[in-house]
Amino acid sequence: MNRFALWIVLCFALLFVLPASPALAQGGEAVTFTPFTDHNMGFSGLAPDGWTRVGAGTYRRNAQDAVLLLQQFLPGLSRDFVAIVLAQQAGASALPEDSTTLETTALTWELYRLNVEASQVGPLVMDMALASIDNPLGTYVVAMLTPEAERDTLFEEIFGPVLEAFDPFSLNWGREDGPAPLEAGFQPAQLRPEVLGVRPHDPTAYTQGLLLHNGSLYESAGLYGESTLREVNPETGEVIRSVPVDEAYFAEGLALVDDRLIQLTWKEGTAFVYDLNTFEQVGSYTYEGEGWGLCYDGQYLYMSDGSAFITLRDPQTFEVIDRGLVTYQGQSVNGLNELECIGDYLYANIYPLDYIVQIDKTNGNVVALINAADLLDAEQQAALQSGEVLNGIVYLPESETFLLTGKHWPSMFEVRFVEGEPAE
Repeated sequence: MNRFALWIVLCFALLFVLPASPALAQGGEAVTFTPFTDHNMGFSGLAPDGWTRVGAGTYRRNAQDAVLLLQQFLPGLSRDFVAIVLAQQAGASALPEDSTTLETTALTWELYRLNVEASQVGPLVMDMALASIDNPLGTYVVAMLTPEAERDTLFEEIFGPVLEAFDPFSLNWGREDGPAPLEAGFQPAQLRPEVLGVRPHDPTAYTQGLLLHNGSLYESAGLYGESTLREVNPETGEVIRSVPVDEAYFAEGLALVDDRLIQLTWKEGTAFVYDLNTFEQVGSYTYEGEGWGLCYDGQYLYMSDGSAFITLRDPQTFEVIDRGLVTYQGQSVNGLNELECIGDYLYANIYPLDYIVQIDKTNGNVVALINAADLLDAEQQAALQSGEVLNGIVYLPESETFLLTGKHWPSMFEVRFVEGEPAE
């Protein structure tokens, strides 16, 4: 049994064996949702406030009720396959033939109702909703189990709002007037990198963060015991200067604010602050959760944590200002990693895939999906170890091109993004 199937079994086991939890306030009060991330499962989503979290994406109101929120992020497993596995683990042989279509702000859902027999609590109704659009970056499945006597109430108070909350306009992206609307029928561009030139890159650098300033590249290289902050010649790949990071820290994303370089760490909850000119550490910030990517647009710091959410932070205090959900045609994009701020857009590597997404900063919608699978040839790919993937995006404003590299890659590629998929 693979890891994902085992997780499904575990989630449904939890539905029926864990003790009761505090009740959700009734009486028509608005249901709100909190972003959550489970890095071990590669999963993120929204949790209904007032429910108790009992497992990866599983929330319980009492011994009988549970909501399971899945954003599947395993290439090769379709939305329908995940849904059928869920149904089978709940005791149904297949999805029902009949479904109901529900239109929310930006997504079309197919709703199914299954009658299941729980060994400890008897017959339950399971409502399952599947987002109707699949994409290469993941898909939504939302399920709710409840006693039939309370089904209508919980459907209206939880299930409906959950589906609405998964629309791409649920978080503000630092805007007082709310996120900018998505044009009806908008289709993200499908792009690929056209290679214009190849430059050397130090293959000992496990690239985590990359930025350009005054003709130099500044690079954060990771791994425990090997992490560094570097200044690099962008033409030759020569390391001009480098300072080590304490072996207890795994360096991650990097951003420049005024004359301060801010370097994230992975699981240590610490961001180091360095003087740009001397590389002397002059301070630090603390934060909750993981640190992955970081960039600065002159107003906000944008920080990723491997989930589908971007945190907007104050560039002087590092305090959280807002959270933004990144969506592709209404479905969240998990695995957001290294970031580059360019005008009205963010560019993000998708770990561990060969994709980059271009994100509208006003609403979190992906406006272009860039397939970079052809940057390395088969021999170069075979020489890399697991996890040594595409990571590192730098914009070159004079030529309006990009530099792309990866973890332990021997090369940087100067590219421009053009329409079309990579060659087979």
